[in-house]
Amino acid sequence: MSDAKEYQQVVTDTLNKFKKDYQNLSKINIVIAGKTGIGKSTLINAAFGQELAETGIGSPITDKINFIQAEGFPVQIYDTVGLEMSAVSQWKSLHAIKELIRSKRKTETEADDIHCVWYCVNASGSRIESQELKYIQQFQKLRIPVILVLTKSFSRVEADKLGAEAQRQLPSLEFVSVLAKATDSQGAFGIQELVELTANKLPEALQTSFSSAQKASLLLKRKQGVKVINSSIAATFTTGFVPIPVADAPLMMATQSTMLAKLTVNYGIDPKTNQIETAIAGALGIFAALSAGKTTVSAALKSLPGVGTVAGGLISGSVGGAMTGALGYAYMNLMEQVALGKVDLSAMSSTQLTELLTESINQLTNQFLNK
Repeated sequence: MSDAKEYQQVVTDTLNKFKKDYQNLSKINIVIAGKTGIGKSTLINAAFGQELAETGIGSPITDKINFIQAEGFPVQIYDTVGLEMSAVSQWKSLHAIKELIRSKRKTETEADDIHCVWYCVNASGSRIESQELKYIQQFQKLRIPVILVLTKSFSRVEADKLGAEAQRQLPSLEFVSVLAKATDSQGAFGIQELVELTANKLPEALQTSFSSAQKASLLLKRKQGVKVINSSIAATFTTGFVPIPVADAPLMMATQSTMLAKLTVNYGIDPKTNQIETAIAGALGIFAALSAGKTTVSAALKSLPGVGTVAGGLISGSVGGAMTGALGYAYMNLMEQVALGKVDLSAMSSTQLTELLTESINQLTNQFLNK
């Protein structure tokens, strides 16, 4: 197979790998409890960056629980009703949630479980009702992570006081004061903190799914992205204990391929609305060109230990790791710009993206060398 065909095959395989991983993200199940009118829909939409509460398909599980899901989206919401009504209605709502949690645990699949409860209380009230603290305690007894979400926190100081009082009565309870939608006089806050706290409660196997789904915290996406890059660097280094001839560089590209696919999934880039293939082709093109000694990357990158001597020689573990790391961080920066809406992949050619990634690599390398 010619070098061009082999390279194109790697690009195609990477694209297919990304689409498969994106479609097969594990599901995360969150119960959102609280009285009507406390801003649950606004909270959901702010956390996940889309009108999920409005556009998601809602279907009643019981008369007390409504199930919200969107096609291809890994987070599933169980929204409860009836907590503001009579004592009998409240008991039925609590019973329905507890039965839901128990029924989900009957399967052996971790993705079927209820993974977290967001218990929402309107922070503009003067107190948290003792009955609501009892509900929270019931969920805690079922060993479900519970986060008290103080919505409509127009006064963060007062909201934090309410949360501190709840913690005094339930010491293990964690809370977040949130203003999900900005007002004329105050900016939104708390959503990023809520998302990051929720991520810490989830099993490791679900971290990628949640990082991909949430849109409130770039920090969370970066942390997950760094894990992917470090793992890829380690894999490349291990491969390089037996130095690979430059002519066989596509063999090492399998690691970069997996890394690029995982980074793209991590940033929640929808393949239906983004020209992902050009980004992948541009990124892999840098590695292929550098290996062949044809790269336009400046001398800054070649100043990394061993990289400047690749052409015509061998790719060792340290060299491959340096190249993989540089490529990974540059691609992660690109995905971040796409997620923020600052880069439109569909409007750029593979060559333009290669130049953009090259510039990013040079900037990252200069930062590394100037430390």
